[in-house]
Amino acid sequence: MYTRRAFLKTATIGAAAGGVLGWRTLARAADPKPLVVRQTKIIRVRDRQKGGPSDSYLEIASESGLNGYAGPLLKEQIAAFPANLRELLVGRDAADPEKLNFGTLWAACHPGKTLESYVEGKDPLTGAPVWGTKRTSRQTATGWVIAALSAIDLALWDLRGKAAEQPVWRLLGGQRQRLNAYASMLGDSVQPTEARKAARSMFDRGFHRQKWFFMNSPADGAAGLKQNIELAHAVREELGPEAILMFDGIQYVWKSADVDYAIALAKGILPCRPHWLEEPLRPDDLEGYTRLKGETGITLAAGEHWYTRWNVKPFLDRGIVSFVQSDPEWCGGISEWLKICELAKKCPGVQVVPHGHHVLAASVCVASQSETLCPMLEYLIQSRVAFQRCQTRPLVAEAGVFVMPEEPGLGPSLDETRMERVPS
Repeated sequence: MYTRRAFLKTATIGAAAGGVLGWRTLARAADPKPLVVRQTKIIRVRDRQKGGPSDSYLEIASESGLNGYAGPLLKEQIAAFPANLRELLVGRDAADPEKLNFGTLWAACHPGKTLESYVEGKDPLTGAPVWGTKRTSRQTATGWVIAALSAIDLALWDLRGKAAEQPVWRLLGGQRQRLNAYASMLGDSVQPTEARKAARSMFDRGFHRQKWFFMNSPADGAAGLKQNIELAHAVREELGPEAILMFDGIQYVWKSADVDYAIALAKGILPCRPHWLEEPLRPDDLEGYTRLKGETGITLAAGEHWYTRWNVKPFLDRGIVSFVQSDPEWCGGISEWLKICELAKKCPGVQVVPHGHHVLAASVCVASQSETLCPMLEYLIQSRVAFQRCQTRPLVAEAGVFVMPEEPGLGPSLDETRMERVPS
């Protein structure tokens, strides 16, 4: 039996070497009781003093007495959890991420349904085409299944970090205690005058990196297109050349989107020197993205609605995107996100900046990689504190900097002293 000190040394050395092989001894070394899953369930919690809305989390309890969490979960994500979740995990050794991760769970749930089908343009569960389908919602049915398994992967990593008494970003070999954070300005006015004021306020607070959202779609005609372009020009004129500005079309693509509109939008904002134009087309429009890149040359970012490395690969193979935004909450967890990074490393000039659905997993991922590969973290100014209401403390970005948490696991955990469990 290893002592706890011996285990911590083994795990740290393994992580520093750039791998996770040291985790193979975690169950035996971390505690007299092995890191075997005792129970797993979805729980609902709310503040016992303030009441208010409840949030749902996945809880994985181990024989060691430690719990790993992932959440808050979305209702569609909860509905997509495998019916045999308990049978999949209870009694399994959670210590080794090479044996129990998103990929192994997928294989157990869907034998013979290879995720590599995405490269061929086929849905791995249904066999239906994935390109050119004109998706009208953020996730596909298969995407929600992947998001559910992503949550399991995240909770397992949270459990491993707690067992090692280390933050996961350090166990993955991360050295970056401070990350560049960009202000994601969703919710701010898109009227040029108000946008100028908000942009200036955030810039003066130290957020020299900002992302603004286009709200008008092709259905809004020439006037809507003009307003989108005016927004970009107003923010650039207000902040000058020092600001790094990104622009996002995600708020309109589910309403209507076409490549001619995206080309006109791209050409209209090119004089603003955008760091990137994000998701101006639906995530299934591979041919549209190819044409957009070819006719404008604009720097493109996308990926929050792609699943696994195999869904990303066709876009990288064609040289379409410069920034891959795969979100560990949705793409296959930390385990699959790391594989996406390995894929991106093979493509010169491509960087990975995960979508900021939750800063816990996204920050762990960014901090685990070099700044060359993962230059910054997304931080949604208006919503991320509220999103973290069930944690022991919220993680915030200040003056354009995000300080990595030192709590064991993914970061500040579910506050089990303040939150009460409520019936599902």
